[in-house]
Amino acid sequence: MITERISKGGASLPLAHHLSFKTSTVDEAIAFAEGRLAATALRAPIGAPACDMRANHCPLAESDLWFCAYDFPVTLRFSEGAYLRLQVPWAGNGVTRTANADVALAPAMACISSADATIDFHQDFQQFAWRVPVVTLTRKLASLAGEAITGPLRFDAPLDLQSPEGQTLKGILVTLANAADHLSGPAGQLVLKELEQALVTALLVTGRHNHRHRLEGPAQGIAPWQVRRAEEFIAAHAEEPLTIEDIVAATGASARSVFRAFAQHRGYSPMEFLKRIRLQRARRLAESGTAALTVTEIALSCGYADLSHFSKDFLAAFGESPSAVLRRHRA
Repeated sequence: MITERISKGGASLPLAHHLSFKTSTVDEAIAFAEGRLAATALRAPIGAPACDMRANHCPLAESDLWFCAYDFPVTLRFSEGAYLRLQVPWAGNGVTRTANADVALAPAMACISSADATIDFHQDFQQFAWRVPVVTLTRKLASLAGEAITGPLRFDAPLDLQSPEGQTLKGILVTLANAADHLSGPAGQLVLKELEQALVTALLVTGRHNHRHRLEGPAQGIAPWQVRRAEEFIAAHAEEPLTIEDIVAATGASARSVFRAFAQHRGYSPMEFLKRIRLQRARRLAESGTAALTVTEIALSCGYADLSHFSKDFLAAFGESPSAVLRRHRA
């Protein structure tokens, strides 16, 4: 049985049953960071005495949860990747440097960063590092908001762990780590999968990001007649090759009035609304799991004449391709 490192308080470290690597030499620790974590060491002690570095790793259904304790000061540069990183300090201090901000890591302050970042691990710094694909977050955001997500997802780096939302997020993370250490078998995997989804939701609700308004704003309500009439027309003819002229003509108002009303009361244009309607219908068709249905048929039935354009819009909105949704629901 592996003997795990014990924290100064006398308890074993989180994810103790998921040891991925441990060493007593700085050189081996750096080799692990560069080989397994795709990092580059920018600063590390030379000729240092023996250390006690270890990394515990729990692969989840859609993400990866790490707990790392380097035990010596080191600066690591991480390369680009299609994931976001949530760092939740456990002990000690550190600093994460991104293109837009430097975040001082401490037990009361976490950090959300893209894969591309430089991290200073101070002496005896310990942390959770949760790597979650951007497509997973985008797909969950679309589900929570009830609409397609267009444009990239960008978070503010600092995340206050002392706020009620931050404490809740950290609580879910710690519960997930405890479950990973104590639950096993198919039933345990079900619990981990549900906790992972809860953590994804907590990050989207707690973190500040450019699509936050989709979760905080009120449901669509009363709008000027131009908007209501345009939306009714678009919903009834979304599968047709509509133009902005068609939409404006159906309202009986000027194009300028229609665009101004949409901007003020919806925050997007009539053509953006048309795209959202088409993509929502396409997702429902893909999720139907109909065996004979193809991506091309879905695209054409939802008003898309260009298959590559459809696939690109679908991926950007929901974080996965239409073919992937079809395969999953057929299975």
